Amino acid sequence: MRGLVYDCGPCPYLPGRDFHAFHPEPNPPTEVPYRVLLDHRFRRSGNHLYMPICPTCDACQPLRVEVRQFAPRKDQRRCATRNADLTVTWHGRGLDGERRDLFARYQRIVHGKDDEADEDPAGFLVEDGGIPGGELHARDREGRLVAVSVCDRFDDALSSVYCYYEPHMPHRALGTFMALAEIDHARSLGMHWLYLGFLVRGCGKMAYKARFLPNEVLIDGTWTRHS
Repeated sequence: MRGLVYDCGPCPYLPGRDFHAFHPEPNPPTEVPYRVLLDHRFRRSGNHLYMPICPTCDACQPLRVEVRQFAPRKDQRRCATRNADLTVTWHGRGLDGERRDLFARYQRIVHGKDDEADEDPAGFLVEDGGIPGGELHARDREGRLVAVSVCDRFDDALSSVYCYYEPHMPHRALGTFMALAEIDHARSLGMHWLYLGFLVRGCGKMAYKARFLPNEVLIDGTWTRHS
């Protein structure tokens, strides 16, 4: 596959390291489906596909959950119970005012990012490179949108692209809850896998992904099961 390797600056996951990524040309590629590329360390950000290819680091390891055999841990069951008042539904990708406001609060409070620094910081959420998918929305009893999971959808798998949620509700653990919602949605459609992106060894904020069991991690080109 033709493409270029870009130095993308400081690593967003591990301090003191730089992040390099392979970008195929054209992007997205036309000769290999994205579903196949998911099993070769590729991920999607907006319209662009990329693969980490850092010369001195291979900490970014794709992780997928086996949804048909998934059994929630005790803490995950507590999370589901704590959020039993929420209603989760599937919608098309979009950015109305409600979603844009929620995303801006999430970015500002959770990630410390000022949306004024970017002309359209949420634009990548609706750019999809022609890959089918949609969003899971969680609403409370008053109908307020509290969380959104943007997903790509394939015949056998759901791929989690991005999740944002109400930052003023830390007691709900909405990130964990929406991952559980993604698993439930994938299972309801008869799918086999939920792709949760990269498990970055040494990055605490990514460690939660390993708690959804059983899962498989792509190590040196081979899916390795963890139960």
